[in-house]
Amino acid sequence: MKVLVHGAVVERASRLGLAAAGLALRGHEVAWAGGTPPAGLPSRILGVVPGGVAIARHHAEMVISEGRAALAAAASGWLARAHAMVLGFDAATLRRWGWGLRFAWGSLPCFGLVDAAAAEALQAEPPAAPLDRLAAWSAEAPPPFPEAEHADTEILERACERVLARHRSAGLRGAVFADRDGTLIVERGYLSDPADLEVLPGVPEAIHALHAAGFAVVVISNQSGVGRGFFTPGRVYEAMAALRRILRARGAELDAIYFCPHRPDEGCACRKPGTLLLERAAENLGLALARSAFVGDKRIDVRTGHNAGALGVLVRTGYGGSEPEPPDPGERPPDQVCESFAAAVEWLLGVAGLERHA
Repeated sequence: MKVLVHGAVVERASRLGLAAAGLALRGHEVAWAGGTPPAGLPSRILGVVPGGVAIARHHAEMVISEGRAALAAAASGWLARAHAMVLGFDAATLRRWGWGLRFAWGSLPCFGLVDAAAAEALQAEPPAAPLDRLAAWSAEAPPPFPEAEHADTEILERACERVLARHRSAGLRGAVFADRDGTLIVERGYLSDPADLEVLPGVPEAIHALHAAGFAVVVISNQSGVGRGFFTPGRVYEAMAALRRILRARGAELDAIYFCPHRPDEGCACRKPGTLLLERAAENLGLALARSAFVGDKRIDVRTGHNAGALGVLVRTGYGGSEPEPPDPGERPPDQVCESFAAAVEWLLGVAGLERHA
């Protein structure tokens, strides 16, 4: 995701500013236009571009700004050829909802974020703003510095994904959900060091082919090393950010990444073969699970796809080479077994005839 932060009005230490910089730590391509960006992030992580009309030289998919400067933010979006906006609001700005805000809101697909206290007040006395496109920041205190793992960063990332999905498709899209380790990258056990990450052959080209055919590509990964105390959530985000950057350098972009940090014995709904993360992705990105597929190197990935009403494809990379064939008695077999993710995508787009729209 290519993001332009309207730095002329977004304060570097605000919730919005810190969360926007946190997107860069998650591997998104973030540029700060005007003003002063948060400290501590190198230029290879957080870019800085001139503000004003010079923004026209910078292309972005998404503009992030403050609601009090909605018209200026929309102008920045037009100059940058952006597709959507996310705006930060306080309660007072929402209550002054007038022609300027209405015009800016309607000029690009837009989503708004408000602090938790303001959200409660607005529920009691709704403003003229469309409440179905407003969400609250977390109840946590803002971090002193940008953090990939902070709840505010998660909220902003999902808001950006949701509003971009509104722009990209008038109907529900199909998706290919992919396991990470052993499917997209070489299996390294409990990988936490980005330097150990190695993308498997053909993966960037396969992701590009899926996008060209109109499908979303979403990573769904169990990361129980967090729950087991082997590494922190921050290390997972570092590795995921490295994956995004490697793929981007080879012309491929992921639509979203979701991971479960829990141990198998915690009984959560987000750990595969549970379908909670797929359901969240479907809601945020406008996806049709019945016209989607899950590709992974373990039977648990295949079961996840089947549990969600999607296809389940097993690949022989990673642990896939040692998975039992045929499956256990009573278990639904994979819809297809392929040698690699690239081969799985070729089958899905060809023989399987995976459909894009509901």
